[in-house]
Amino acid sequence: MENKIQDYLKSEQFIGFDQFLVVQRRLDGYLAAKMGITSLAPLGFIVGLVVGFLIFS
Repeated sequence: MENKIQDYLKSEQFIGFDQFLVVQRRLDGYLAAKMGITSLAPLGFIVGLVVGFLIFS
């Protein structure tokens, strides 16, 4: 059974920056479909914090 996120990812009508950010769209869509949409905010925060630490340290 597919959910709305998987339907959106399989369609060719993307909204906003989803047209250009192909890798992020696929990664976020996969994570949201598997772990739930609410997992993207904490995961994005953690990844951003680690990347910022690596860049500025």
